[in-house]
This record gives sequence, structure tokens and C-alpha cells, in this order.
Amino acid sequence: MKMKKWCRTIFVTIIMTAALLANSNGNPDSNSKKNVLRIGINTFPVSLNPVYATTETSQAIINKVFDSLFYFDYKGEITNGLVKNLHLDKNEREILIQLKEKIFFSDGKELEADDVIQTVKLLQNKAFGYPYISDLRFIKKIEKKDRFSFKIKLNSTFAPWKNRLTFKILNSHEIKDAAPAAFPNMVLSGTGPYKIKTIKDPAKIILELNNNPNSRHMHHMYRFIEYIVVSYTHLMPLKLLNNEIDIGELQPEHAAAYQAIPKWQQRFRVLKYKKFGYTYLVFNLRNSTINKNLRKFFYNLLIKGDFLDRFLKNRGERVKTPFLLLNPKIQTIGFKTISLKKPIRIKMLTNAESKLRKELVLFLRKELKTHNIHLEPVFLEYHSFLEYLKTGRFDMAISGFMLDIDYDISDIFSSRSFFNYANFHCPEMEVLLDRGLKEPDPQKREEIYMKAHRLWLEELPLIPLFNLYYYVGISGKIMVPKETYTLVSAVGDFLFNIHDWKTRTK
Repeated sequence: MKMKKWCRTIFVTIIMTAALLANSNGNPDSNSKKNVLRIGINTFPVSLNPVYATTETSQAIINKVFDSLFYFDYKGEITNGLVKNLHLDKNEREILIQLKEKIFFSDGKELEADDVIQTVKLLQNKAFGYPYISDLRFIKKIEKKDRFSFKIKLNSTFAPWKNRLTFKILNSHEIKDAAPAAFPNMVLSGTGPYKIKTIKDPAKIILELNNNPNSRHMHHMYRFIEYIVVSYTHLMPLKLLNNEIDIGELQPEHAAAYQAIPKWQQRFRVLKYKKFGYTYLVFNLRNSTINKNLRKFFYNLLIKGDFLDRFLKNRGERVKTPFLLLNPKIQTIGFKTISLKKPIRIKMLTNAESKLRKELVLFLRKELKTHNIHLEPVFLEYHSFLEYLKTGRFDMAISGFMLDIDYDISDIFSSRSFFNYANFHCPEMEVLLDRGLKEPDPQKREEIYMKAHRLWLEELPLIPLFNLYYYVGISGKIMVPKETYTLVSAVGDFLFNIHDWKTRTK
């Protein structure tokens, strides 16, 4: 009996050891915790296809899997990504780009000029429904020069051309025969440091480090990154305290409470950053009730008055112009308006996932009662919210927009843009936006966008409101790099420099 029991114990031990070894070789739940970075996210990503990654969660994940020709660094400056060298001709109409060599997709294929060319062709094909297709109108032609070089011919001079080449580069072998209907659901390989390992909708996504020589940093990078959905945002501090996640975005009230709770300070730290964008109020110009007098009233209330100060309570910065780079130089004005003689009813939309936007709508409803305006809040799930915006099923809506770090906001104001929810059509604005894109001189560009700002004041298709402060809780076990992203653009995320993040060894 003793011999049998001893043998059984040895056998079980061997089995358990083998299981642990197998687990540590391919599973992020192994006992080697330093090889796993666990990131809490509020919602499951809408898409993991980089062509359709329009939400912040999707973009953050995509940034670890795919690379672009150019990207914004932690200073907010555009810099080379996959580009080794470039030459812009004296007329600024042709760009010769040489790619870095020995860059590999996660399927082992080496990056070549063909990948860039096929990516551009797919994005320009309307059948694939690329949301930012208007961003590529500046490209007249793209042609291959050799295996690692290609030339882009521009329709005209185009100041922010690098900004527009921040889309993710796809594998030409995977997309050459892709059907538009099936393409959105394809799981694609990228040249980024990670690849998608597991998708557990709606709870978790696991990324695994690529087994390719793309990065000199790979020896100390996390083997796995887990994106874990924390649906209730108020639970994020608890998840950090219980060591269930390593990093998670906190609500402003959590950041405020942090200073008064020693236990939190012992277990995690809080970093603040901003996103280059803003929350804004958009008017449906299809609706005759939403006339210019009413729009001016909302400008006076929201921009000229103290409403936003009372609402924000130091949770963000007020925005005075849709052209965000101009914001420090803009002075607010006051419009003369006619008081409403009859009560009006307004249906105001926002997405239900945003606690702050819902609070804003309810705060605004209370404020408007004294002005003969009855606000009907409509809180929609994100997909439905976008559908309502695009089809004009609203009077007003609270939305948000992240931008490239540039003056241009054609994505909002261009009559051809997917994001022109206001249904705004203004030929003069189109001309100014076009001139601003073509003007290479920085001072002259600023003057053009100042004119566009003044024209916006005349029309008011939307009103920018505020740029929030964002807060990230980071476990004390994580070594925060010296250089962190304090300003994040539309194509970035707080952990864009993932190769610089590590777990303490002791």
C-alpha cells in the first residue's frame, strides 16, 4: 500500500510538473507573472481589423500588432516608423520612401514596398468602407521603385502628408484577394511586436510576443499582454488593489480620491495625460428647429458662460475652437440672440458607455429648463449611437473626436467625410480647408485656419466643449519608463512605447 501510494504521488507530481511547464511555455497564466502585462479596459474592442479600428480600445490593441510608416512620439512630434529614408522633391509633389529592411510580419513574410502599395489601394477602394478614406485624397499615384522603395505622387503640395501616412501597413499576401464583405472579420498579421493569440469575446484578448527579429527590445518585453474587460469603471481601483490587473484607466473621481487613500498610494500610482481631441456638441442641420439663433444661444451658454466650469470641476480644459492648435490664441465672444417665446423639445443623443457624457446631458437638461428648452436624453449603445449619428436621427448629440496633431479637421467639416454628422455644407469652408492642407509655410497655415475659425463662428455646425484629463492607475510592481506619453493623438495610445515598460524583478 505504501509503495502504491508513493508511486501514485510521484506520478501525480510528474503530471503536475509537466502541466506547469506546458502552461509556462504558452499560457499567460503561468507562474512567471513578470512575462504578462494585464491591462484593464472598459469595453471589448469594436474591431480588431486595423482598417476599422476607430475606437480608442481597438486602436490601443492594434498599435501593438501593426506598424505604420510614421507615428507621433511621446512629444507629439511626427517621426519615422517603418521608413528608413525619404526624399521630397523641390516642388514638394513627389516623395520617394525607402523602407527599413528585415522587418517581418507575424507570419514570417518580410515587409516590402508591395505591402504599402496594396494597403493604400485597399484603403482607397470604397468597397472596403475605410472610415478615413478622405485622408488619402492627397495621393495621386503610388508606384514601386524596387523591393523596399516606392514613390508617392501628390495631387498638389500637401503640408500634413506625414500625418496622413500613419495608417497601419497590411500584409499584401493576406489582402490581395480579400473580399470586401469578409474582410472586416479577418484576423490579419502585422509587423508590430505582438500578435493576437486569443480572443475571448466579450471578456479578454491576449496578445503574444512575435517570434521575429523586428525589435532590439524583445529580450525584455512582456511575452503576453492581456486586455481584460472591466465593465464597471468604478471597479478599476479594486482590480489594481487585488492584483487582478497591472494597468487600468481611472475615472477623475478615482484620481481625486487617490490623494486621500494611503492604501491606494501603497499599491499603485496615478499618471495623468491628455488626448489630442475634444468632446463636442454637434447640431443636426437637417432639422429646421436647430436654427442659427439656437446654435448661438448654446455657444453663449457653453463657451462664453461658466456652465462648463461648473460641470468640469477641474476635470479637464475648456476648448474654444474646433481647430485645437489655435486654442491658446482664441478669445471667446458673445452673440446677440433672440429669447425663445415658445418652448421647444430637443432630442439629445450620446453613447451609454460614457458616464461623463451622460452626466453632461443630464446637467444640461436641468440648466435648459429655465430657457424654455426641454431636453430629451437618449443614451444608446455605441454601435447604435454611431448609426443614429450617421443617419441623422437626432437633434443634437454629444460625441468625441481624437485628432492628428495638426490644424486640419476635414474629417469633421468636409461635406464628403464619414464623420460630418452635422450634415454641414459650406463651400467657403471647403476652400479654406483645402488651402490649409496645401500651404507648407507654418505661419501662413495658421492664418488660413484663423480664417476658418472665424467662418466656424458664423455657421456653428458644432461646438467643441472640453479636453478631459485622463488618468491611468499603474501597479507598484511596474517600472514606469522615464518618457511617457502625456499627449496622445488619434493614432496613438498611452502605452504606445510598450517596449519601454517592465515589471520589477524584486
